[in-house]
Amino acid sequence: MSESEKVKAQLVIVTGLVVMYFIFKSQYPYFLIAAAVIGVFSLAIPAFGDLIVKVWYKIAEVLGAINGKILLSAVFFIVLFPVAVIARLTKKNPLHLKKEASDTVFTERNHKYSAKDLEQVW
Repeated sequence: MSESEKVKAQLVIVTGLVVMYFIFKSQYPYFLIAAAVIGVFSLAIPAFGDLIVKVWYKIAEVLGAINGKILLSAVFFIVLFPVAVIARLTKKNPLHLKKEASDTVFTERNHKYSAKDLEQVW
């Protein structure tokens, strides 16, 4: 990681803490103090700034792994599962995966192709 990327990450952390201070508007300025401490120590002691950035990226990595699983699970249970249940309750065999009463699963399609069918095939 280059020095400019480390400085950008430190600036993002400090700016985020200042924004958190203004969002929560608490009586005690803990976010503002933390932003000042991280900003000053990151400038004065480069090793401290590197440590802060490493911790920041590890936290982001853990949150990314957790959020991906949570979001995909939420999409599955909120969107896909209800659609599948409704489709199963309303249609008997939409994909023709189950064998019908006949001896074959072949579906005969009597369709005469015209020039319009071949204009936009994709």
